[in-house]
Amino acid sequence: MIYYFTSITANYLAKARVLGFSLKNYNANAKFVLAISEPLPSEINLEKEPFDFVIESESLNDIGNKNNFFFKHNITELCTAVKPFVAEEIMKRYGAEKVVYLDPDIGVFNPLDMLDRCLDNFSILLTPHQTVPETIDRYIRENEILFLKRGVYNLGFFGVKNNDEGLKFLKWWQSRLLNYCFDDNYQTIKDLQREGLLGMFTDQKWIDLVPAFFDNYHIIKDSGYNVCTWNLSSQHISIGTDGAFFANNTPLYFFHFSGFDSGGHHNEMQRIILNYPNNNQALALTKWYENELEKCGQKYFGEFKAPYAFYSNGEKIQDFERKIYHIRKDIHSRFKNPFIVHEGFCFYNWVRQEYAYYFNPNIPERIKWIDITKKTISYLFPLDSKRRLILKRIYYKLMD
Repeated sequence: MIYYFTSITANYLAKARVLGFSLKNYNANAKFVLAISEPLPSEINLEKEPFDFVIESESLNDIGNKNNFFFKHNITELCTAVKPFVAEEIMKRYGAEKVVYLDPDIGVFNPLDMLDRCLDNFSILLTPHQTVPETIDRYIRENEILFLKRGVYNLGFFGVKNNDEGLKFLKWWQSRLLNYCFDDNYQTIKDLQREGLLGMFTDQKWIDLVPAFFDNYHIIKDSGYNVCTWNLSSQHISIGTDGAFFANNTPLYFFHFSGFDSGGHHNEMQRIILNYPNNNQALALTKWYENELEKCGQKYFGEFKAPYAFYSNGEKIQDFERKIYHIRKDIHSRFKNPFIVHEGFCFYNWVRQEYAYYFNPNIPERIKWIDITKKTISYLFPLDSKRRLILKRIYYKLMD
């Protein structure tokens, strides 16, 4: 039997619900596992949820020092780093022969039987970000060049079979993500460069090596699988008379609403419609997702704060502090629990002395003003407004 899973912290529960309900709406017999990197909120009643099983990251035995692991990853890095561990855990706990991962910000719109059939014949399934070359220079720069940096394959999806090659792949990926699952951080570029670690993008960039290291993999290029704003230049979305979505006149199987909270999805969708106005029916997908999120409690769950975001003294852990701890493997044995703050020798005090430059008050001040500027623009030019569209047209005209 095929098992599906996603990986979240509690603030993504509404998204995981949308994914789970939409998956089961078209795949009634699917087993859906929720992997969560914090305790499951007490108000969750699993009998009313689309989750058949829950795996908490704290229970993964293959991850040794949990304090080390949880500290050195931000939320995005953490939820991606556990993926190959959870995939193998599902095989161990439930005897799954096939496992498919879907990002929590995905909606399913049709049966996924083809994935099941593919895993009859292949050990690893992947989808590339794009399968058709771009024709507009801006998209070459902002899509193709970006994917050369961040990874050819989108790891919002992968499939793996419980066989020798599939397990060999998971073990390799686990070992890499245990030590090297992080996104570049501009504040620590100097240190990342010195350690030869520039160019990382969480779990994703590693998968570029799969065709060189492994056999029996399959790259899904069919229209309708893992459609997202980054491939809408070649994926034409249409709506049938019954309201069903299509991609290039074939059924839309699942759509990836990447960057929905940050505004990235909305910005990219507007840009697509600007350059490909005949693709305007894609906007109906955004509306569908907004409605589903509202029904699934996005306003409530979206406000949850991750427990691993703070030191024991209540101070928020800054991203560059995590990167320093990640890079400096030589200090891990000295600070086995970097969350703990006390007056003596602890990571909190050590990093502020050893890397005093990063705590220069001018740096956070600059970040604050960048944040204020972004919020001001969003307030004056709302994402879905005509004003925002006009502003974008002016910007793209100047950039050409």
